[in-house]
Amino acid sequence: HPHPPPPPPANSAVLEEIVFTAQKREQTLQEVPASVTAISNEAFRTFISGGVSIKALAARAPSLNVDGNSGRFLPQFYIRGLGNADFDVNANQPVSVVLDDVSLESTTLRSIPLFDVAQVEVLNGPQGTLFGRNTNAGIVKIDSAKPTLNNEGSIRASYGSRGGRNLEFAISGPLSDVISSRLSLYHAGQDDWIDNTFNGAGDDLGGYEEYGARLQFLAEPNDSASMLLKLHGTKVNSNSPVFYGNSLTPGVEGTRPGFDEEVVSQDGRTSQELDHFGVSFKLEYDFPALTLTSITSYDTIESFSQADVDGGLISFDFNDIGALGRQVFFNVHTGDGFDDHYQVSQELRFAADTDNLFYQFGAYFFKESLLIRSQDFTANTTTFVDQQTTSYAAFGQLEYYFSDSFSATGGVRYTDDDKDLETIDVAFPATIGKKDDYISWDLAANYHITDDVTLFGRVAQGSRGPVTLGRFGFTSTAETETLTSFEAGLKANLAGGAARWNATAYTYEIDDHQLTAVGQTDNTNRLLNADNTQGYGFETNFDWLVTENFQITSNLSYNKTKIRDETLSESICGASPSCTALDPVRSVDPGPFGPVTNVIVDGNPLPLSPKWIFNLGLSYSHPIPSGELYFSTDWNYKAESNVFLYESVEFVAESRWMGGLRVGYRHQDSGVDLAVVGRNITDEVVVFNGLAFLNLASVVTDPRYFGVEVSYDFR
Repeated sequence: HPHPPPPPPANSAVLEEIVFTAQKREQTLQEVPASVTAISNEAFRTFISGGVSIKALAARAPSLNVDGNSGRFLPQFYIRGLGNADFDVNANQPVSVVLDDVSLESTTLRSIPLFDVAQVEVLNGPQGTLFGRNTNAGIVKIDSAKPTLNNEGSIRASYGSRGGRNLEFAISGPLSDVISSRLSLYHAGQDDWIDNTFNGAGDDLGGYEEYGARLQFLAEPNDSASMLLKLHGTKVNSNSPVFYGNSLTPGVEGTRPGFDEEVVSQDGRTSQELDHFGVSFKLEYDFPALTLTSITSYDTIESFSQADVDGGLISFDFNDIGALGRQVFFNVHTGDGFDDHYQVSQELRFAADTDNLFYQFGAYFFKESLLIRSQDFTANTTTFVDQQTTSYAAFGQLEYYFSDSFSATGGVRYTDDDKDLETIDVAFPATIGKKDDYISWDLAANYHITDDVTLFGRVAQGSRGPVTLGRFGFTSTAETETLTSFEAGLKANLAGGAARWNATAYTYEIDDHQLTAVGQTDNTNRLLNADNTQGYGFETNFDWLVTENFQITSNLSYNKTKIRDETLSESICGASPSCTALDPVRSVDPGPFGPVTNVIVDGNPLPLSPKWIFNLGLSYSHPIPSGELYFSTDWNYKAESNVFLYESVEFVAESRWMGGLRVGYRHQDSGVDLAVVGRNITDEVVVFNGLAFLNLASVVTDPRYFGVEVSYDFR
């Protein structure tokens, strides 16, 4: 194994070493032959101040974006430009979210709030060997704080703009000499702050209430055995998402003059409901030559999300075509959710570590069953989709140390996917079966030039299994896609451990790339396979502990993507008035509501994949006799990107700077922390998504938030 770095000079400021577990073992940053970023518990708490959802992780790690137009539901993760804008609740995503070693398959399951988090890790690039299906772009690994044998806990409360409130409580300690437990409780809420003028005076939209609980028991009867049982549940009620009908002007980027994010006029109900329960059990046992790990999980959700999709009040006046907050002649009020859902997973893994060799191998089983209810409240119709997914996998990985300075890693995984979908209560019921098996693999090398500087190279191939959709009876399928990635990078400890610099360059190609044509002429999605998609870019992190009291953290990434398929076309917006498409027209065909224009999307970037992402954080503390005063600010920038596969003037996720602020006092003896916090402090309300099949509707960022927060950590 590589030699540990030399000890820092006496009294010098040194960055804390981060332990990564995203390769299913404990490693330092220098030992991971991949582009990886860690977000600490403290940083995560700062980013979600004011009740921001998991989407607050956007731009917090290089090449990471989190988007979606479904309010606090269905977060869509993008890494290196790869994601999926599909708003179907059974959509496949190329980024896997792993919570406490369990992959959250459904985007609805990813909607559960996060609290009492120990660390978030982001691994860029294909992770198919260890994590399997649907990890082409990478993984976001979230670890909850675990039980401890020492008594500890915390309580945090905040209150701020728009009635935003948050309360978290955690307590951990021993039940016996070998058993410990941890109880974590969570509540967050916000008042309605958007006035729906259709209902008269009053604030009718934008509020939410979330509750969460987690109970864990950790048994360590001896030095060889560890057993962790986790039970967790969530309840969410929300008056979102909010679409702003005709908030865009034909031929212009950004919201129109007179737009006010605090005012809508909608004649359809907007609400979201979610009830979740899950249980997992992790067993680790050290045999003389091997370590056994078993992870068993079960999660179930009932959910429903509905919205006034056109975002406006119906009108029968031709003069209202294109008017802010109006939808002429007919409107759309629909909803989707799980009437029944569960996912079960089982992983069994063996690992061994000798002087020169580490290896692990195992098997994985996944089963998901879901019954989707889709309602069209305008037409008073309800349809159902029954989907069953079964997946089996076997995998292995080894790393060999040729010397203290050089090691090589290789891994392979075999996956068998089987999907069956049936549409129910539609005029023409349909049944779809998709089955495929495929190989994922990776090869990597790590070379330590010195104890402080490491080079790595990696080539990997991953796959996203077959997809089936059937919303409102409109079925669609896509074949398995395969991504091949090449990357090389450098990791360096500088200034005697006071600074870290990491940089990676990469390129990839995707064959049979699964793409989604998102509701342009109706309220459904259509799956496509592009011949090829190409991407390349770089990402870099730089952290510097300038003094013991002043730290700078930053990251920058550039991601260039391009669809390569000369025949691939997409119908442009069915809005009235229409958007201004910028791609060459392939055909104009008759449609149910008028002519449908199809354009060639060959050469376009992937949707919602900004080329540039930048993040900067500054933190400073000043000791005083009773404790310390502290100040921190964080800023992130995302360049503009297309909302859809085609390019248009109007449907653009605008470039934006989002800033946060925290100023506080921490008492040395009591552990009490009192702070003023701010999110989006410059009040950047800009377009980040949209809907295109009825009018020029957009979804915008939340306005400025300021609040006060008090916390108490006890030991």
